[in-house]
Amino acid sequence: MVNKLSTIFVLLLIFIIALITYWLKIEVEKELLIKNKNNASGPEFYLKSFNSIQTKKNGDVKFILSAKNMEQFDYAEYAILKEPLFTRYKNSKPHSFIKSNAGKVISDGDKYLFTDNVILTRVKTKKKREMRLFTDQLDILPNIDIVLTKKPVKIIQEPNIEIYGIGMKYNNKEGIVKLLSNVKVHYGSPRRNEKIQ
Repeated sequence: MVNKLSTIFVLLLIFIIALITYWLKIEVEKELLIKNKNNASGPEFYLKSFNSIQTKKNGDVKFILSAKNMEQFDYAEYAILKEPLFTRYKNSKPHSFIKSNAGKVISDGDKYLFTDNVILTRVKTKKKREMRLFTDQLDILPNIDIVLTKKPVKIIQEPNIEIYGIGMKYNNKEGIVKLLSNVKVHYGSPRRNEKIQ
């Protein structure tokens, strides 16, 4: 009797191990199929030389996003941009430009991530001179008019002002650029013939 029980117990244990092994094999194969499908599939859509224009309620242009190429994949929650350009408008005129070598459209356009040689240019106005900001990455939140980064930045502003820091928040509505840490300023005296216009 004891011999039969131990035999049944061993057979039951072998059956359970076989079921678990079979289940694990199926799960691993499913995971491999999904991974291979994602890697092998081409983009869901591909756009070449595109412009996306967002307007305000009154019809004025709020901003334009353009890029050399845009690819969207089924499995990704973002679209990949090549050489993107983001142009913000104020009073129906371009107010600032952000360009880079690469970028992403995230959360259905609620966020843009620009990477690789990012340059933000605020155009010259009657009250402010041109400002250029250089960094490796910028997060653009177009619906709330904020641009930010946690990466090192370099700002060049006329006449002869260079500002370095780590991390930056640019509130476009208020026109305020705030550097978050390690701020260093180099101010070269303007030439005699340069006048503020």
